[in-house]
Amino acid sequence: MIRKSKNNENKPDFDVMFNEVQEEIQEKDAEQDIISRVPELKQLSSDIDKATTAVINAKLSLESSIRQTQREEEVLGAAVNTISKKVDSINEHIDQVMEDAPTKLKVTVNVSDDDWEKMQKLHNQWMEQEKQILADQYKQQEVLWQKQSHRLTDIVRNNEGVWLSQRLFYIIGSLSLLSIITIVLEIAFYVYFHWIL
Repeated sequence: MIRKSKNNENKPDFDVMFNEVQEEIQEKDAEQDIISRVPELKQLSSDIDKATTAVINAKLSLESSIRQTQREEEVLGAAVNTISKKVDSINEHIDQVMEDAPTKLKVTVNVSDDDWEKMQKLHNQWMEQEKQILADQYKQQEVLWQKQSHRLTDIVRNNEGVWLSQRLFYIIGSLSLLSIITIVLEIAFYVYFHWIL
């Protein structure tokens, strides 16, 4: 800008020129700042995508594990019911035999004391074997229940971890959305002030 002095000489206005140069430098600095932030925003977007994928995979894995556990629980429950029914059936047969023995088995025998002791020992051995079989089945059931309990405990622990991951995902997503909105506003202001004004 040129203004006339009192002597009618044309002299440049250095303050105006200096301000124009300074504004142009500020615009270039703002433009460079936006350009320099593009890689950072790309990396942030990539990190968000990776975190989203990890959360989805963890959720799918957990759901699959829960379904598997439920199937195993059903199989275990069916096995326990089958074993219980067989034990009940054996007990009913034993009770029936013991009930019918006095009326249906009328046999007169002479048994010596030695033979009686042998029979008593065999009977006791058989009873011990039956008790041992029942005890082994009970132990097997307990082991299966303990394994199932540990699996369910692990699943619950994993479930807590997944909830924490989802919270982290929402925090990162919110921050990313705010960053994207900020960048869009900065670009809009830059375009508005650089090209429109």
